[in-house]
Amino acid sequence: MTKIKTLTIQFNTPLQRRELPLFRGAIIAAISTGNILFHNHNEGSTLRYAYPLIQYKRIGGKASIVCIEEGVEAIGELLVAENNGKMKIGEKEETFSVSRVNALQTNVQCWECIFEYRIRDWLPLNESNYKIFCEEESLTNRIKKLENILIGNILSFAKGINLHFEKQIEVSIKTIDNIRKVKYKRVSLQCMDISFKTNISLPNFIGLGKHASVGFGIITKVKSKDNHQNNIDI
Repeated sequence: MTKIKTLTIQFNTPLQRRELPLFRGAIIAAISTGNILFHNHNEGSTLRYAYPLIQYKRIGGKASIVCIEEGVEAIGELLVAENNGKMKIGEKEETFSVSRVNALQTNVQCWECIFEYRIRDWLPLNESNYKIFCEEESLTNRIKKLENILIGNILSFAKGINLHFEKQIEVSIKTIDNIRKVKYKRVSLQCMDISFKTNISLPNFIGLGKHASVGFGIITKVKSKDNHQNNIDI
């Protein structure tokens, strides 16, 4: 049984979805150490191709940060930054004060039982493989392709926290909603919201899939008793 540490910090500053990259940039600028976990770039500006352990989110309409494992320790560098909580979002200077902190440990593992989750703003398909996806006439095969991509996303998360599953991951997509195109760094991507069931227990608010570090692919657990999902605007 592997317990994974997460820390969710919510600020009192309202944030628009489009401002998430600016929020990320403001946090990176506030960190004097240049810690790689905040920006996922190695020396020489090459990308760190690993699951992001510090992720920038919009939770409840407010600027938020989700830290995972090593990221939990690293976030202390932000809390001691000498900026009095003042950071620039684009041309606007904002004062960021912490309104809520939630520290959790989640048992991330395969179970005999099933868990249900929602993913908001999931990016499973890029421009090229979306065309291949659309050429698939069978709806069943389309969903199977998405399920395989989601399994890959979960495995990428597990690899990023040095976790290996002894049993096979099972995933079943239940609903697909709000399919639309979004642009990130001038690249057109296919975005969607889904609900799915799996035999893996996962922490709330982590990101799965492409661009998880800037608010895409946020998962929330559906409550098992009354089968209602967390009613939070992300």
